[in-house]
Amino acid sequence: MPEGIRPRVNEAREFIEIAKDFKDPKEIIREALSNSWDAGASKVSLKFDLVRIPGTARKKILVEIADDGEGMSCVKREGAGTSEIEDFFNLGDSHKPFGSIGTKGHGAKIYYKSNGIIFDTWKNGHHVHAETEVPPWETLKKGIVPTYRYDEDAIDGKGTRIIVDGFEGKQSEFASVNELLSYILWYTVAGSFGQYFNNPRKIDVDLQPIGFPTRIPIPFGFKFPNEDVDLSNGADHYCKIFGPRTVECGTTSDGTTVTVNMIGAILGEANRGSVPHTYEMMGLWLCKDFLRVERNNFIMEKAFKGQYWYRNMLVFANCQQFDLTANRNNIRNDQEEYDLAIDGISKFLETIKSDSATTSYFESKQKEEEAKQHNKQREADEKRKDEAKNVLAKRLNEYKGRPDLRAPSLRGAPIKEPKSEAETALLLQSMISCGDPAIDFRIGEYKTSQGTDLLIEYTSKGIPGYAWAEIVVTLENLFAWSHPPEGIHKVICWRLGDVKQEQAFQDGKVAKLVKKNNGRYHLDVGTDSIEVYVLQDLV
Repeated sequence: MPEGIRPRVNEAREFIEIAKDFKDPKEIIREALSNSWDAGASKVSLKFDLVRIPGTARKKILVEIADDGEGMSCVKREGAGTSEIEDFFNLGDSHKPFGSIGTKGHGAKIYYKSNGIIFDTWKNGHHVHAETEVPPWETLKKGIVPTYRYDEDAIDGKGTRIIVDGFEGKQSEFASVNELLSYILWYTVAGSFGQYFNNPRKIDVDLQPIGFPTRIPIPFGFKFPNEDVDLSNGADHYCKIFGPRTVECGTTSDGTTVTVNMIGAILGEANRGSVPHTYEMMGLWLCKDFLRVERNNFIMEKAFKGQYWYRNMLVFANCQQFDLTANRNNIRNDQEEYDLAIDGISKFLETIKSDSATTSYFESKQKEEEAKQHNKQREADEKRKDEAKNVLAKRLNEYKGRPDLRAPSLRGAPIKEPKSEAETALLLQSMISCGDPAIDFRIGEYKTSQGTDLLIEYTSKGIPGYAWAEIVVTLENLFAWSHPPEGIHKVICWRLGDVKQEQAFQDGKVAKLVKKNNGRYHLDVGTDSIEVYVLQDLV
């Protein structure tokens, strides 16, 4: 039986999977700034540009990162067995000292999503120039780990300059000043809140997006608004800060002490300017190295015993015992340290909930919202009343402008010429009531919501009969409707309107208009004939 077989690692596949874990191209900024921070830099320059690919009309993204940190050496270190240059290119090799942000040896692998990596670095009086020998991303996709080379010379200097040639990403990812600023100040070391816990370090960042003519200085560090707990100014301007406080969360079974640095605030709407997207970013953030990693409002909802509290609160919980995933976008929750930290965070949130300032804020906010809703409802009611008045005034003005009906012999007739089916029906009924000889039928039933409008009764040669009739303002309207002419015996209209001598119904049947005498017509549809009464002529 074979024994001692050692599993093989597909190195190229591991490289490409780690690089693929970085889903947001802007994460190259986070990794670059973290590396510069770990190198002790006080100033970093980030430049994004578009350059033409030789021999084509296409363009590629060029990323340039420069800092004044202590640089990297190609000298192998005792105990590590690798140099700092090798650790940069290697996967999983990180020998940074305790307290560094990057400890897994994964972050710089995002640079491999490119056509090439070139860097110059200065340390201890030596300069090292290194670059990949083949396009990293294309080579990895072929299942081959890309190679690199470097040379060293004795030149004094300081810092590191890295060029990532043809970085995989969209131009739009690095062209918007506002989006880049929001990302840098929220997700990178430039937006650290460590100053609240006596961390004196800072790093100045200059940014030049694609197509931007100059570099933009970015102020360091996240800062909560100035505290303002005077609710007489309104809840929108309220700001109550809780912390900074270091919470002792206990000790794991292997003796690891877990602590969490907590700071948070209740923020009224006018004090949320430092939060790029309120509904996406308010609430509880789990952090490491004083950088926001993962939002977890479930913990806050559990502590406050209700939803949506997070929309008014911004709380940071930093725990150096958190273990991050390879891409640094999430926190592993399968460790004892995590459970202890969450317990400590929950207790801190409970103190916020029970604080009288919290109670006062939410009571005041509720009253303001109820008052706003009441005012909104009152304004809506007033608007509806005004609209109703305007409608009536408009109707009255339109009525006054309509021509009068000239029919002095008709008692109880409408004052104005008909403008609708209903007014035409009123005029018809007035003519029937006055015994107008032009109308040789009486109305039996009138329905406008179903089928044909009128069921009428008439007498022909002494024999009573029934017929179906339609009422329209103008005869041309009859041809605009979808119901067919079958079953219609009579049509009563105020006037003919723009109707042709021959005109088709919606179903395609053609009607021929024939005049009988003044005010009376008939429509011939095939072998059928429909009587037409034009009231304008008859009165």
